[in-house]
Amino acid sequence: MDWDNLKVALAISRVGSLTQAAQLLGIDQSTAGRRLSALEADLGVILFVRSKTGFAPTDAGDAAIKQALEVERRIERLTDEITSGDEGPVGIVRLLGNAWTLDRLAQKAMAPFLAAHPRLDLRIMTLTPRARVRGEASLGLWFEVEPGDAEFAIKLGDVPYAVYRSRNAPVKGSDWVSFYDEDSLRPAITRAHKRLRARGEPLRVTATDAGIMLSAVREGVGRGLLPMCLAEKDDGLVRVGEGEPEFVRVLHLHAQPDTIESSRVQATIRWLRESFKSVFQPAD
Repeated sequence: MDWDNLKVALAISRVGSLTQAAQLLGIDQSTAGRRLSALEADLGVILFVRSKTGFAPTDAGDAAIKQALEVERRIERLTDEITSGDEGPVGIVRLLGNAWTLDRLAQKAMAPFLAAHPRLDLRIMTLTPRARVRGEASLGLWFEVEPGDAEFAIKLGDVPYAVYRSRNAPVKGSDWVSFYDEDSLRPAITRAHKRLRARGEPLRVTATDAGIMLSAVREGVGRGLLPMCLAEKDDGLVRVGEGEPEFVRVLHLHAQPDTIESSRVQATIRWLRESFKSVFQPAD
């Protein structure tokens, strides 16, 4: 039995579709389909029922996935045990999150981390929280999002926000740019915008990414509640008001128990914890 074929079944069980499974594995959809068909032919059973809502595992599929997970764990442990400590962790860690948080990591902290771990690779995936990826050494960076099935959340720290306006194109009137997170069950930042906006002040733009909001505010579309770590060094922005941040969001790291003990995941978690302050908090 080909392990590559089993990995397709595992990927489908994690993301729910053949297309997303292929993307997760870095192969094209036709290759993923052939591998799934070959696996089902080897086993002589149907592993997934195809429907308009995605791929649902059959009873045989559930059994196969359970065994494949154990194989995956054993391969993970084998890799960790035979890799020399001097060479460091080996393999891919998938890092999911909002575009601005991952871009911020790439700007401020990613190069030295990868230089210190030459055999570890990061696969960056700017997905929405609903597009969860379980297993396969995956970590998610999310605000105010409940952990998914079997996930648990680790608090990384507080990310302060303040209201900014354009320096070069002052806002005409009292327009606003706001964050909108349709995946959050507790959209605290949306409530914060409502609290800060006076009655009658128009909301001109909503966006799901702070980087887009920042660009809109800089160009004079309106005022906006922005991460201070992004806005404080932007010459095109001016903070509205002084003192304490108007809002604080808690950034959590979502992890899976079946991969949390692998050396590459542990190394990535240490990096995220150690670099959090310099990446996501304003300079002292």
